[in-house]
Amino acid sequence: TGGKGIKVIAVRYGRSSKGLVASTQLLVGEQDTLVAYGLFPEQTVATLTEKLEAEIQNTKEGEEILLVSDLFHGSPFNAIVSLMEHHDIYHVTGINLPLMVEVMMGRYAGKSAEEICAGLLEAAPGTVKDVRKLFEEVDEE
Repeated sequence: TGGKGIKVIAVRYGRSSKGLVASTQLLVGEQDTLVAYGLFPEQTVATLTEKLEAEIQNTKEGEEILLVSDLFHGSPFNAIVSLMEHHDIYHVTGINLPLMVEVMMGRYAGKSAEEICAGLLEAAPGTVKDVRKLFEEVDEE
């Protein structure tokens, strides 16, 4: 299925993830399987985690899942990290609008989630972190 088989889930504080997704779609057109979740002041991280869990469960068989967060060690980041223990998901933190466009272009080009993550690290080495790789490095030590 190539890159069309990747669900992208943006997770940020408040409405900013919806804004990120809307802005991305203005630049690259309407996108299937690009969804936004926000953490609002009245919500707990557990509530957000449950919603993300449901979204992951609701993914088509064989579709890769790439979650993007903006703040390293922020609450949305932590919610995703807790899910990484139980699900085979990709997670890039440090995402912004230009990098979201990169994600979509990579998906159009038929790249895998792993290839897209690698491309983001090349595009913005000081900004983004591939959280799966970080954990692999820690496990190896």
